[in-house]
Amino acid sequence: MAVEPVAPLGGLFEPELVSIGADGIPTVSVPLAELLDTIAKVRGPLQHSRFVDVTAVDRLSRENRFELVYLFYSMELRSWLRLKTRTDREAPSITALVPGANWFERELYDLFGIEFQGHPELRRIMLPDDWQGHPLRRTEPLGAEPVDFTVTRKVYGHDD
Repeated sequence: MAVEPVAPLGGLFEPELVSIGADGIPTVSVPLAELLDTIAKVRGPLQHSRFVDVTAVDRLSRENRFELVYLFYSMELRSWLRLKTRTDREAPSITALVPGANWFERELYDLFGIEFQGHPELRRIMLPDDWQGHPLRRTEPLGAEPVDFTVTRKVYGHDD
């Protein structure tokens, strides 16, 4: 894999924080307290102004179980950049820096229960307001509600 994409990052980040993922995208792991400053660097000096996505991975057995993964793209450089940070429950909202992250953070709140401090309207976006729990957490029970697919009708006794 080409190492060139990491070179410009070396001046802004410690070398041990920068890696190349299996997909070839440079990845910077940052402490949660430095997330907002890092995003400002990514969108400013590093020219990766296009916010693409934020998602989470629930690593139940680890301290700070939720890994937040932010993806940015540079139209000028035609390159990708990924940021990773960890939290146990709360994270700063990036909506002040990246307004397009609003619904992404709401989705993570709804499905994982991660609370984004400073979010302008943090509430459920996919599930009903009275839904109990957060279905993508690894602590949620599996298969709590059967879904009627053609292939599962015999399993649940609905073979019509």
